[in-house]
Amino acid sequence: MDKDIFYLEIGQSLFSGRLSSAQQDGIEVKIEAFDRHGIEDERWRAYMLATSYHETAFTMQPVEEIGKGKGKPYGEKRKYDGTAYSYPDKLYFGRGDVQLTWYENYKKMGKWLGIPLLTCPELALDPDISASIMIEGMTQGVSTRGDFTGMSLENYFNHRKEDPVNARRIVNGLDRAQLIAGYYKKFLAALRIAMVVLLLIVAGCKPRQVVTERVVTRTDSTAVRVLKDSLMKKEKQIAFLRTDLKRASKENIHIKSDSHRHEIHYDTSAPPDSVTGKQPVASEIITHIRSRYEKVAGDEETRRDEWSGERESRVLEQKSEVSAVDRQTDEDRLKEKKVSSRRNHTLFLAGVMVGLVIEILLLCFGSRLGLFRRRKVL
Repeated sequence: MDKDIFYLEIGQSLFSGRLSSAQQDGIEVKIEAFDRHGIEDERWRAYMLATSYHETAFTMQPVEEIGKGKGKPYGEKRKYDGTAYSYPDKLYFGRGDVQLTWYENYKKMGKWLGIPLLTCPELALDPDISASIMIEGMTQGVSTRGDFTGMSLENYFNHRKEDPVNARRIVNGLDRAQLIAGYYKKFLAALRIAMVVLLLIVAGCKPRQVVTERVVTRTDSTAVRVLKDSLMKKEKQIAFLRTDLKRASKENIHIKSDSHRHEIHYDTSAPPDSVTGKQPVASEIITHIRSRYEKVAGDEETRRDEWSGERESRVLEQKSEVSAVDRQTDEDRLKEKKVSSRRNHTLFLAGVMVGLVIEILLLCFGSRLGLFRRRKVL
């Protein structure tokens, strides 16, 4: 796909000729996610882009629901089945490209994507994670079903049919179905035009046509990209561990403050004391929190040690992988130098050969010219 043509087309048809850098960046993240998840059908790509265009109010960036669920059933600490929850202390209102809602949906999506969305629902606002949520929710994906409503793109865009109106059922019934279908057609047209232009450019090199080509060698090793992706994932894992540690510390403080209890039981059958006016004490119970808190403090210390060890392990792994990246980069540069050296050597040999051929031709031509002059004199 010729991306310059694609952005030019949607800039005119969908963004009134004013496609901002933030909007383009948001679209770029989704296109990369399509490639990463193996989404090849242009119709699927176009409909997901149209959905994001509508749900994000044309920003193409993950957004929070206006009002954060106030007045909505999911705006309170209740699950979809009506039962209340106290942990995590979060509200699951709409977030992301497709406005993911409800406790259960955050829990399931986090499980399928391997991300702690239930304890950190704000992760749904990360552009890469938001794009993955949209793809997993709108296709059969890991769960083998449409996760938002049970319907998926496979149901409405296949070799037998193309139904952008009813495809709205994948996300939210038929709400604004016709409008989003119109967006879909414009995105699809731009994708197809960009692909046709690319094919014309590729097919434009005809036989016997002289083509001047500039070859630029650059280090773009697949191994380097894989290692860099791994480093990013490990950094996110460390951030999740840090969040869990902070939450554990808050829970321990809560246990300390709520565990003290002092009970006094009076003998109501006995007459009251003439001085104090109170009945005699039958029993007194004082519950100390020392042993329980020490255990909690010990647990917290263990968590801190585990986290510290895990962090050191991650740091060592990162250093090792950074060294691997540097080593791979050095190897690529060495290969590039060898290729350049071979090319220069080849050019030198070719120059020598051309020089020899020219010299031989000059000698032959010179000898014939001399013989011709001698015959003319005779």
